[in-house]
Amino acid sequence: MARKLTDEERMNLDYLREALCQVLEPSQKNKAASVASSLVRVRGDVVTDEDIQRIVGKYGKGAQVALTAAILAEALDPVEGQEGVYTLRVPPQVEDAGEKNEGLADATGMSAESEPAPAVPEPPEAAPTEDDAATANEPAAAAAPAPANAPEPESPAQPESPAQPASPAQPESPAQPESPAQPAPPARAEKPGRSSAPRTQRGRLRRVGKGSPSHPTQLSEVPYVRRGGPAETEVRAKILELDQRFWMNGWLLSHPGAYTLFERQLTAINDALVNGALPGDITRRQLAYQMGGDEKFFEYGSDGHKLLRAMGMEDVIRHRPMPKPDLLYHAPRRRKHMRVLVTENLDPWLDVHDLMYEEGRTTILGERIHAVVLGGGTPILEHNRLALLLDTLGADSVEVLYWGDIDRAGIDIMVRLRDVLGERYPFAPFTPAYQLMIDKAQDRYPDPADNEQTCQVNLGMPDMSLMCEGLTEEAAAYARSVVEGCRLIPQEILTRRDL
Repeated sequence: MARKLTDEERMNLDYLREALCQVLEPSQKNKAASVASSLVRVRGDVVTDEDIQRIVGKYGKGAQVALTAAILAEALDPVEGQEGVYTLRVPPQVEDAGEKNEGLADATGMSAESEPAPAVPEPPEAAPTEDDAATANEPAAAAAPAPANAPEPESPAQPESPAQPASPAQPESPAQPESPAQPAPPARAEKPGRSSAPRTQRGRLRRVGKGSPSHPTQLSEVPYVRRGGPAETEVRAKILELDQRFWMNGWLLSHPGAYTLFERQLTAINDALVNGALPGDITRRQLAYQMGGDEKFFEYGSDGHKLLRAMGMEDVIRHRPMPKPDLLYHAPRRRKHMRVLVTENLDPWLDVHDLMYEEGRTTILGERIHAVVLGGGTPILEHNRLALLLDTLGADSVEVLYWGDIDRAGIDIMVRLRDVLGERYPFAPFTPAYQLMIDKAQDRYPDPADNEQTCQVNLGMPDMSLMCEGLTEEAAAYARSVVEGCRLIPQEILTRRDL
């Protein structure tokens, strides 16, 4: 039968359950209370990787990964210098007028009933028993310089450390000079997982390479703030200036760090809502690029998607529904001579498809187009898929136009696709679209280095000559600077209106 929790342990459990619920998917939130309870009940002062695996082991493999990530991000703080050993993250004590110089105390210090008297003379809880054992040896080894303390070594074992039977024997053996050579710090270090930092500081340790509550780098690191100071008050004043739908459920007001982290995106969404300029006919990525410059901000599972869900605004941000891609293509009718446009990403394919299907368009950006194919990135290069598709069109001749992102990967795919098709199918970049993408990017970021950063440093610089054919000299130079700097101009910079 599980032991009864103390008041402070129940407070820690509620704190951890709320923290885990903030980052877990809806289907996993029902496990937050059980996981928090198991963490609080772990024996000892620390939690290890083995404890974590034991806690999440009773859930399915699909849930174990998410629960482990949430525990490491929201519930534990690593012990400095000890891999796989953590301390439990507990709620900080509210600062009182008489404790301003002590900082945020450990959550166990908030239980006044448990230790009212010893809190002043001996703040540490477990350390005094070790310190007493060490200090008891000092008068025995040097009886002359400490006559005033002589009565204390004769009876410390009885009132102060009754659990240590070896203590009374040590004052009776003054001939042991080795005792003073073993101070208390090494004795503490022998305990696995015990940090050398004070207990009031252990809850503030953070993983190397990640943010902290004062400087979060992602949504999962944004802390819950109940009251806060002047800085939080100032941020909350800005939040209240937004449309009330942003703060109606109270989440953003209790997490002001989220506003600071995503102020640009939240301000852009608010402006669009106030001005009634949130179109429902553009895709999720196109909308995200217009809102903040990151076309993947609203992708499912991203920080943007989690932010909208936490604020209760997931249904407010309307966008065009997206079909699942699998080398989709659209060719309204058979022709003897066809020009087929291949797009790297789904959003532009959907725009061209609808213009051809709904409006009967046969020209896109002034170029005659008879069919549109979704390349989907590198899959278009596999198993001669595009050539087999083109063969099914039944045309006497087919010319291929390619349109993708302006980055190292996008240019590399275009060059490789030309080589795969060979001389059988004439191949060219969709120059009008590339020119318009660069024009819009230049208006937004005159400096090419301000465009979105990519992680494609491991890819070599591709041959830009094919894409730059037909571009203006200025546009070609801008595109080269973007690709050389591992930057990106996404296809989603263009919408259906631009075509």
